[in-house]
Amino acid sequence: MNEPAPCIELTIVIPAYNESQRLPAMLTRLLEGFASGAFSHLTTQVLVVDDGSNDDTANVARSYLRDLPWADVVRMPANRGKGAAVRAGVVRARGEKLVFIDADMSIDPYSIPTLVTSLDHADIAVGSRAHPQSCDDGPLVSRNVAGKLFNIAVRRATGLDILDTQCGFKGFNTRVAKLLFHLSTIDRYSFDVEILWMARALGMTIAEVPITWKHVPGSHVHALSDGCSMLLDIHRALSQPPLSRGVPIITVWPPREAHSRLSTAKPAGSGGGASGGAVAGNAAWVETVKQTVRASNLAIPWQGGAEIIMPLSSAPERHAMITSLVHRLPGIECEESWATVGSLVQSGIIWPTRKLPTPSPQFITETPT
Repeated sequence: MNEPAPCIELTIVIPAYNESQRLPAMLTRLLEGFASGAFSHLTTQVLVVDDGSNDDTANVARSYLRDLPWADVVRMPANRGKGAAVRAGVVRARGEKLVFIDADMSIDPYSIPTLVTSLDHADIAVGSRAHPQSCDDGPLVSRNVAGKLFNIAVRRATGLDILDTQCGFKGFNTRVAKLLFHLSTIDRYSFDVEILWMARALGMTIAEVPITWKHVPGSHVHALSDGCSMLLDIHRALSQPPLSRGVPIITVWPPREAHSRLSTAKPAGSGGGASGGAVAGNAAWVETVKQTVRASNLAIPWQGGAEIIMPLSSAPERHAMITSLVHRLPGIECEESWATVGSLVQSGIIWPTRKLPTPSPQFITETPT
């Protein structure tokens, strides 16, 4: 009898652009981590995203990853930017937690378990070169000064209290990552700032984690020209609050008979609230729905039904989700729609590290334009 395939616990995304020279050292160190047991190759998905390189980056990555069961190389058709490359990895992420790490080995892959552990108590973990306990073997003084000036400008513009927004080493609970990267609009280097700004606005928890960082020559970032374009990208992103941005959803109603019992339950007392039986029944239904979808999908209660949040999904993927739900839960009713993040917050959406609040009976869906 065949044993079930192990659950993928972690996805590691490595964005790479013209990194055929520096990538081998990074992937060698990563493979050493698997061999030593620092992380398990059986429960870890590795995705190298080649951001339209014009060198041999993709083939180099494939040669190193060929023996890992959950590894893949994603090739972007053209260079779009680091943010777009990380987003492409998040789209394909199957682990419950996700880390992205730069390909240049400025951060040792052996630091990954420490970052992942921080996600037990936070929605996002940020490797911080500015943390008091970090060891920073930094670059030239000019680049350090430019980085500090950029960080000051970012903190003033966004209100973020994070000491280091640009370190290429961040971790997420994957459900949070999928939502944030779906909402993000910046494709290039300053995508980190938009992601963290939206996370703060949505009440997500962010932990700054000390790291050992070593400067590696060959960076594609140009402090002056890229710094100016990054600030312009951030200014544009801040003009659209995250609560007004939209995400596709699927509403799942229980079988008609069960739904009738839930919707006709009498209010408890004179306050007009839902009865204990209805609330308990709805919670049980939401839990049933959660068991049928990936760990990376958010499902929340809504009156007598459940909402499945489908960020970064295509129309065929949503159709496949509905088909799967109808097959696995006979008699249900499904409806595809669109919602603003603000309406999801009103409906009781929660992040992985937060306690489930009492869901609001109000929910406003928006029709895509």
